[in-house]
Amino acid sequence: MEKLIQIRVEEEVRNAADNVFKENGLTTQQAVKMFLTQVAHSGKSPFDDLFRAKEQH
Repeated sequence: MEKLIQIRVEEEVRNAADNVFKENGLTTQQAVKMFLTQVAHSGKSPFDDLFRAKEQH
């Protein structure tokens, strides 16, 4: 079963991200789905070090 995720993002941020993904042959939807799939499969987030740094202070 698939779930719908909706987020609010400033228009300039969305447009800039859309352009980056388009240059790589992806839609923003595909890129977000790939990101979430990678996190789910690896059990790791690219933000892990940021979270740990806050916990240590």
